[in-house]
Amino acid sequence: MKKSLFLACIFLPCVAFADQGSVPPEAVAALHFNQWYIAQIMSGKEPLSDYTALKPYVTRETISKLEALGKLDPNEYDVPDIDMFIKAQGYQNDWKTVSVVGTDYDAACMQVYIAYGEKKDHVVIDCMVKEDGAWKVRSVAARDFN
Repeated sequence: MKKSLFLACIFLPCVAFADQGSVPPEAVAALHFNQWYIAQIMSGKEPLSDYTALKPYVTRETISKLEALGKLDPNEYDVPDIDMFIKAQGYQNDWKTVSVVGTDYDAACMQVYIAYGEKKDHVVIDCMVKEDGAWKVRSVAARDFN
């Protein structure tokens, strides 16, 4: 019995570590970004226009496009009325719960399916690419169209 317990104590941490290693790095990066992003929104901040804060998570090209979009006059141009990263006009209180519900390979990027809420009823697809050795968001798509 003692020998079995000893072996379990030695190998259990290895099993736990191996399980954590099975999460693809692009999914971890997408999860960290979305957790940070929704926390910013819920605390009353506007992370969509905080380009410096977005740099660790979002590609340079996408940030440049966000900056250009932010300079447009909404009275003259058709500016989106939903948030680019959460694909919604607002959020639910339970959206502080963010999870990865799937990944998929695409020729353009690694797609990471991010669910918001306890029921995981709002899902977006983060298109993740490597930039300077780090996984970053290139674009986001809504999974469902209502």
